[in-house]
Amino acid sequence: MAREGISYEQVAAAADFLVGASQSPTIRAIRERLGTGSPNTIQRHLSIWRDARPQAAATALNLSQVLTAAIATEISQTAAQARAEIESRLVEAQAEASELAAAGEALEIERDTLAEQVTRLTTERDRAAATAIERASEIERQDQDLNRERSATEAARIEVAQSRNKLESQAEKITEQTQQIEQLRAQLDEQTRGRVEAEKLAAVTAAKLEAAEYRASTAESAADELKKQTRQAQEAASLEAQKTEMKQTIIAGLNGKLEALQTQLQQQTRELDGAQQEVKKALQEAAELRGKLAGSREREEAGESKIAATKTAEVLAKPKKDEPGL
Repeated sequence: MAREGISYEQVAAAADFLVGASQSPTIRAIRERLGTGSPNTIQRHLSIWRDARPQAAATALNLSQVLTAAIATEISQTAAQARAEIESRLVEAQAEASELAAAGEALEIERDTLAEQVTRLTTERDRAAATAIERASEIERQDQDLNRERSATEAARIEVAQSRNKLESQAEKITEQTQQIEQLRAQLDEQTRGRVEAEKLAAVTAAKLEAAEYRASTAESAADELKKQTRQAQEAASLEAQKTEMKQTIIAGLNGKLEALQTQLQQQTRELDGAQQEVKKALQEAAELRGKLAGSREREEAGESKIAATKTAEVLAKPKKDEPGL
């Protein structure tokens, strides 16, 4: 909006003051008096003020009427011509001044409008700069968020690698435990073979005892010797029974450890359920190998049982051949 100019009353008051102070009411003097105002606006108001002022009357000279009339006539004619010319020039000057004043005011209005546009554009520029700063801050924040997401992704990748390493370690641990189970089973097989041997020895001892008792019933002369052999056989049988009981205790402890390991293996197997297919495949292959090994062992044990039965039969049959009278 264009600024509001000075009023006619202000210009007229300033001009009256200057005239009262015996000064010429020029545009510069009035502007200095008011301290503000456009020269074009002051000139337009000053022209109105001058048109409204009364003209000063000329002082009459004491001359004769004829001379006065002649001078007056001449002066009137000259003055009329000069006045007409001056008035014509004055009208033209006033018209030009009015046009200049109007043009000046239009230029001032245009200047004020341009100033307002400059102010508005400056404001818009400042807002655009603020928006650019905000957008730069938002871009920086988004870059920071992106960096955080990248860091989180890298951390997740590291965690996945650690989990994979953990799975591999657990698979190795399962392999080690499987090997331990195999070792325990080997120990159990060894203890089982010892128990079979003890049972075989007990059977041989019992057969000897029966043979000795038979010989004692048929030969009283060899009773003491047979009793001695019987006691020795009983002691040996008792010792073998103690050994057998101890071996059975050890076997029971090994079976408990085996069951605990199997329980732990089952728990870890449940925890690893859904892990890598390769680990499952390895476990399945291990299970198949265990089945095959168990079948082979069963076949071996069946063969060993047959061999033991054959040996027992031979041992039992041998004393009968050595008995007297047979």
